[in-house]
Amino acid sequence: MRRRKTKRQIMKSKKGVSEIIAWILLLGFSVSLAVIIYNWSRTQTEDLTQSTVSFVEGKLECQEVSINVATNPECTQLTITNRGKLNIDQFAIRTFTGDQANSLIEEGVLTPKKSKIVNIQNPDKIEVIPIVEINNKMIGCNEKKIFYEC
Repeated sequence: MRRRKTKRQIMKSKKGVSEIIAWILLLGFSVSLAVIIYNWSRTQTEDLTQSTVSFVEGKLECQEVSINVATNPECTQLTITNRGKLNIDQFAIRTFTGDQANSLIEEGVLTPKKSKIVNIQNPDKIEVIPIVEINNKMIGCNEKKIFYEC
């Protein structure tokens, strides 16, 4: 003969099931959170590694860059000569007149052993930074910049 369960017995058995469900949910949330943190940290590490590689490549390429800067006596024409082994893709030219600074990006590839003339407006000081293309990114070679006083 089967005995009928009382309300108290039914409630006790349901209580045990809810604790198991709570543990399963807690475990599921923990695993999901761990997967999210793992993927995020892996992406961050890959990005950091890529930027470090690009930085090092830029430093190595910039070691091969060498420029010379000369002006006419009035300081209105700037002659930039590529003395290095690599093409220089652009130049960042900053002119300083008094306490005012102007910036100019001079585009166009300057091959090794060639010169380029750029017209400027009679500044007191000139700063020229060569820019090379590495992996489809323009990298300024700040350690190779030339500072010229008129």
